[in-house]
Amino acid sequence: MQTIQQSITEIEDMFTDLICRILKIDPDNINGRIRCVWGSDVDSKSMSAPNLKTTEDVCYITITPKDDAYDRQREIRYLNDRSSADMFAVDEHTDVYQVVFTSYGLGAFDCARAIRDGLFHRNTRRFLRLNRWALITDVAAIRRAPELVNAQWVNRVDVSADFNSLVRLVDTIGTIERVGITIKQENGNERTFETNRKE
Repeated sequence: MQTIQQSITEIEDMFTDLICRILKIDPDNINGRIRCVWGSDVDSKSMSAPNLKTTEDVCYITITPKDDAYDRQREIRYLNDRSSADMFAVDEHTDVYQVVFTSYGLGAFDCARAIRDGLFHRNTRRFLRLNRWALITDVAAIRRAPELVNAQWVNRVDVSADFNSLVRLVDTIGTIERVGITIKQENGNERTFETNRKE
């Protein structure tokens, strides 16, 4: 059985690709248009440089694990491996993330609105499902929050959404294949048996 758990770099790349799809941006020519806050790889296509010009349209993606009651529920089951004597312990649970899309620039409002609407689009749902993610559909309205950058006001509009991500951890557990049994009789004699694991 396959382990399912994305690294932070894979998650950042996934959301960068998703916003490229929503905003119709060529993923091979982002040019700093989409950046991940605290990017795990500053040399990646997502970039993470915090500096921007007041007229520059930029969308920052902030991905944060969320402390949620649903995140604490775990289903652990044990499965036989038919090809060997081993068993698997399978731990399946849901990680919950809050993702904030922060748009700056002259087109920030329209960009944020397009992202919020795009999260509900059929193609977005399909994209997330293929990556084993799902949008929690209670998405708040976009929020204008102009920000002072280099002594100038810059348009800033935030979109915040929560997502569920499937996690499956698989651990191989060895099993007992042979057991030796010794029976001591009252007269002092011993009898030894050996049992084999049944296939």
